[in-house]
Amino acid sequence: MMSRQELKVNISETKRSYPIIIANNISSQIGSLISDCYRGNKVLLLSDANVSGLYGAGIVSSLEKAGYQVLEYIIPAGEKSKSYHYLRKGYDLLVDNNFNRDNLIIALGGGVVGDLAGFLAATFMRGIPFVQLPTSLLAQVDSSVGGKTAINHPAGKNMIGAFYQPEMVVIDPVFLKTLVPREFKTGMAEIIKHGLIADQGLADYLFERSKNVFKLEKDELSHIIYRSCQIKAAIVMEDEKEKGKRALLNYGHTIGHALEAVTAYKKYNHGEAVAIGMLGAVRLANSLGLLEKSDLQFTEELIRLYDLPLGHQEDPEAIFTALFRDKKVKNDSLRWVLIDRIGNAFIREGIDHSLIKRILEGLLC
Repeated sequence: MMSRQELKVNISETKRSYPIIIANNISSQIGSLISDCYRGNKVLLLSDANVSGLYGAGIVSSLEKAGYQVLEYIIPAGEKSKSYHYLRKGYDLLVDNNFNRDNLIIALGGGVVGDLAGFLAATFMRGIPFVQLPTSLLAQVDSSVGGKTAINHPAGKNMIGAFYQPEMVVIDPVFLKTLVPREFKTGMAEIIKHGLIADQGLADYLFERSKNVFKLEKDELSHIIYRSCQIKAAIVMEDEKEKGKRALLNYGHTIGHALEAVTAYKKYNHGEAVAIGMLGAVRLANSLGLLEKSDLQFTEELIRLYDLPLGHQEDPEAIFTALFRDKKVKNDSLRWVLIDRIGNAFIREGIDHSLIKRILEGLLC
């Protein structure tokens, strides 16, 4: 078992903090862990059908041994469950079982489960505590950290949501052993993003250690998960509500979210769309004379090393239109997160639309 690593996320706006705990097999101790932040006796365990089948019984056993009454809420796996229908079912379960602000929700699953559970917690009785127990790499290094919670709307992803911080995030890399390769790679896209926007050392490490990462070697995994959480936590602590620096975490997401929207969230998973978006962003920066060709080539090769897509087959005009439905649009102007070197990101507005269209067309494959 790798040694336990712990980060503390301090949110200055709300004057509260919570830990991110990382260790192999730490999930088996969830019952005792939550006693540090929860004094009640009832827990809603929200998971999806796939994750619950693999890990639900063990988590329930740990909670019950610690004296908690556990109510399970199992949703279908997949993005469609991040909807008002399943949010409403969650409200009904909580009401029917007399949950209140002194009770707890635990999210056991990937990003869909974490987002739904977090928004359920944020809005039920104006807020009840919740704990993130992420099982996918994407959730471990991205969606479980930072307090973004949401459900989707037919017009766009994460359109209805809230900033609501968990009481604790518990990351167990052992969960990744049952992750299908495509889902592992989608998490790697977000780790690559963290290196590109904030840490050249991480980007170089990913480039040099790709074979060991794919083998799920514990030293490499623990390092990249911990460093990614460090990067995201540092940005979130500085800007919880995305009024400034936190927007840098959206690198690759402007095109990525548009790609997901025009394909109704069915063709590309999140990391694949973000990888294509990062490639578009790096080409855009290079076309503007802001980024050296060597950094463009490094980024392209890094994305290729992790077997992520290097282009799309969608209508560029449809993608362009979808860009303007993004939450990051300000006064009808697209705000682009770009890099001027590996490890340094910034925001640029007012980019000529004809150049953006050429970039989208150039991503066709």
